[in-house]
Amino acid sequence: MASCRLDWNESSSSIVTRRAHDSTAWSRRLRKQMHTTDLCEPELNVLIIEDSLPFAKSVIARLSLGLTMPHSIEHVDHVRAAVSYLQRNTVDLVILDMHLPDANEMDAFQAVYGASPDTPIVILSSDDTEALAMEAVRRGAQDYLIKGCDNNHQLMWSIRFAIERKKRLRAEGELQAARLIQESFLPEHAPLIDGFDVHGAMFPAIETAGDYFDFIQPMTAIGSDVCGIAVGDVSGHGVGPAMMMAETCGCLHSFALLESNVAELMRLTNRVLSQNRNEHFVTLILGYLDDASKRFRYASAGHQAWHLSTDGLATVLPATGTVLGVFKEDSWEVAESPPLMPGDLLVIPTDGVSEAMSPLGETFGDERLFEFIHQHRSCPASEIVDQLYETLIDFTGARPQQDDMTVVLVKFEE
Repeated sequence: MASCRLDWNESSSSIVTRRAHDSTAWSRRLRKQMHTTDLCEPELNVLIIEDSLPFAKSVIARLSLGLTMPHSIEHVDHVRAAVSYLQRNTVDLVILDMHLPDANEMDAFQAVYGASPDTPIVILSSDDTEALAMEAVRRGAQDYLIKGCDNNHQLMWSIRFAIERKKRLRAEGELQAARLIQESFLPEHAPLIDGFDVHGAMFPAIETAGDYFDFIQPMTAIGSDVCGIAVGDVSGHGVGPAMMMAETCGCLHSFALLESNVAELMRLTNRVLSQNRNEHFVTLILGYLDDASKRFRYASAGHQAWHLSTDGLATVLPATGTVLGVFKEDSWEVAESPPLMPGDLLVIPTDGVSEAMSPLGETFGDERLFEFIHQHRSCPASEIVDQLYETLIDFTGARPQQDDMTVVLVKFEE
């Protein structure tokens, strides 16, 4: 149910002071008619800035009849009072008259917009000047309606459009922030490791996910010339997963300075992630190329990799423990790949690669992935990864990319 409040601020203007008693009684009658109380927390907070009390009452009545979601409505009649209210309260929508006693036209709009630039503003004005309307929309107004020409359906449509558009812009801003967080933690270039050609890349989706790959060099506790290779995926989309990925990255880099056992690195990282109130979890593989044994030594939290031999045979490198960030106490083991022979490859993707879907609903799958890499194994690692992405785009056709695609490829060249 809707809640309608008319709380005039006596300090805002003389007009406000004179109308306080009459408007309070009127709002009580309207509240009684709607069978509502102020006990329910409103979901939609509307501020009406209008110096004509009869017109303000008309708009409030129309909103009360047209809005189906819970809401509250506040009214002020001066820009000064509006700015003060916006600075002290969270408002979901402003309905603004452009001609007010203490500010006029664009001055009124700029004052209100400046006080709360993220709040959608719908203008209800008696001025039908096209230039003014265009200028208001150009500066950030969601809509410009002419008093007397707007009907209730048009007003409701404009309000819903304004709110939804602001929600979308806010969501896009959050996704962009998450994207910047992600990109800031990705390595700028591939590591130089004697005898190996290493390359990694993340190809972002339309929506931000929590993919992660990293080259931790040096892993000081193991050796000054040892480079750690990490690939992970945080569940979900948006800012939360991106922040959890950044936290995972920080943990790995910090603990790698002190701990030589990659399974213990997993345990320490999990201890940090599981103590926070995360709604997400991380799959992660962390390992390094052991120069003495020519093997990839790793620990894996629910994340698979593959060893691809020169004859195209793919051997899975299985997980050695559960995902990170869920259980406070758990253990991981250290495992090794088969011996790396000249021409062998390590393939470490995230699931966005194998789960890429064609317009007919068919997934790319692991078999296509291994076959493609085997056919292009003579190319440098960077070219294989780039051409793989082009192949994935061709495979998905016009279908939007649903998840980030990340691949780290290691070629043994000796």
